[in-house]
Amino acid sequence: MRRTAWILIGFGVLLLVLAALLRFVVAPAATKLPSDTDTTTTYSGKGSVLNVAALQSGDVANALARDIPVTLDRHVYVSDSDGDTAIVHDDGTLKAGSASSQNNHTYAVDRTTMTETAPINGVQVEQHQGLTVTMPVDPQPTTDIYTYWDSVTRQAVPVTYIGTEDRAGRETYHYRATASGALADSALQQQLPASLPRTLAPRLLALLPTQTQQQLAPLVAALPPQVPLAYTATSTYDVWADAKLGAPLDTKINRSVVANVILGNTVLPLLPVLAVDVTEDQASVADAASRADDAALKLDWIELWGPIVLLVLGLALIVVGLLVGRRPPEPPVDAPTARVDAGSPAAT
Repeated sequence: MRRTAWILIGFGVLLLVLAALLRFVVAPAATKLPSDTDTTTTYSGKGSVLNVAALQSGDVANALARDIPVTLDRHVYVSDSDGDTAIVHDDGTLKAGSASSQNNHTYAVDRTTMTETAPINGVQVEQHQGLTVTMPVDPQPTTDIYTYWDSVTRQAVPVTYIGTEDRAGRETYHYRATASGALADSALQQQLPASLPRTLAPRLLALLPTQTQQQLAPLVAALPPQVPLAYTATSTYDVWADAKLGAPLDTKINRSVVANVILGNTVLPLLPVLAVDVTEDQASVADAASRADDAALKLDWIELWGPIVLLVLGLALIVVGLLVGRRPPEPPVDAPTARVDAGSPAAT
């Protein structure tokens, strides 16, 4: 077989190997949570926020700001990764008027399933179960497959599939998760009073719903000097996840934290001390969709078009090489016979 044929076949085989590596080695790695993930999302809406300083000073009239504009900045980033594990930070800053509060969480996340895994490199993380910051690649449009970790009540709750919807020109799956229970987030707990002086009770009654006033009014005289409070929280999360990548393109959060009075074995709801209803800004939605477009195009080339192109070129080179190798060699060209003139010395 000719040397040219071997060269063509060799390059063809090399392209086939590269196609296999791209599809079965590089592609699976490309579907993992990127180690350089770093996004900031802005939410805006309305909320009610407790002014703890005003409440404790007796300024009941200004203790609760109701239906004021609020914003939430959410910074999600990966600080470390090793193999299939990533250390993911989910830092939130809530701004209401001149007040702001932070609520930060750190998780060890499996970069493929996006659920909990063991931490790496001695990093301290929050124990959790289920999803936290994103869905996995190629999420399933169905209910009761996924669970979502509610950091406020520290429980995993089921995720419900609502339907398929468009966001910024991309197909998304709309999911919803609702969590309700005792407040268990230590950062939020530290921002709220553990008890209130009994002397504030008469003035607080005016802020309460009529039914609560009727329940508490006869009990005010029997309250202890410091009235213990317990907090419950209810949160509803709506997420529009990219149908291909699983990345959240739009999110809505509705949360309410309620203070409850503990009287013996009876817990009476007092008033909401934190209520937010925020939706992701359109600029953040457009930015997320743009990143998804770029990532989806890159993934398509890695998973599909790149391997196909390499496969076709590799097979073509092998076929050409075999054809060149099977072609019979051309016969050698005979050297021309020298002409001898009759008058030359050789003719005598």
